[in-house]
Amino acid sequence: MRITNLLKLGLQWTAALMLLAIVLIVLSNVFFRYFLHIGLGWTEEAARFLLIAMTFVAAAAAVKEWGHFQLLIVTNWVPTRWHRLVQLFSIFVVLVMSVILVRYGIAITQVSWSQTSPTMEWSMGYLYSIVPISGGLMFVFALEHLVAVLRGRSLPWQGNAHDPHAIVHASAADDAQEQRPEQWL
Repeated sequence: MRITNLLKLGLQWTAALMLLAIVLIVLSNVFFRYFLHIGLGWTEEAARFLLIAMTFVAAAAAVKEWGHFQLLIVTNWVPTRWHRLVQLFSIFVVLVMSVILVRYGIAITQVSWSQTSPTMEWSMGYLYSIVPISGGLMFVFALEHLVAVLRGRSLPWQGNAHDPHAIVHASAADDAQEQRPEQWL
């Protein structure tokens, strides 16, 4: 198993645990507030911080799976011979966006390091540091996709998950995946 696959698995588990923590924090806040009449001031801020961090962690894992928004219409309209060029363009866009996340994420982290959150009084730099970290992971995953496409392989295909009109049975989906070399953006 490649190190990037292990990294993706770690990111997915981290995002899942963050979601579980958000649910537990919000439920505990509801319980304490409405049943014990004790307000826990830190819960809303902690849930918000976890939600922001979970979004960036899951976004990095989605780049590894090539599971972000994809334009099915482009794949259907563009001739098959242009699919590789479209894939390279989409990887280029992800690489540029990753560099932007790293560049400006570092800047906002440096600026906000001395600021503290209102309730928990944590350094806001901790929260903002997830932006350049996830941008760096996205860049690594996109580079891996770029190398794969340049070597003649295709981007990971998400099947018919993005086609609301596709009704395919499991065995037919396996056959369709083997017969269809072109990939979504």
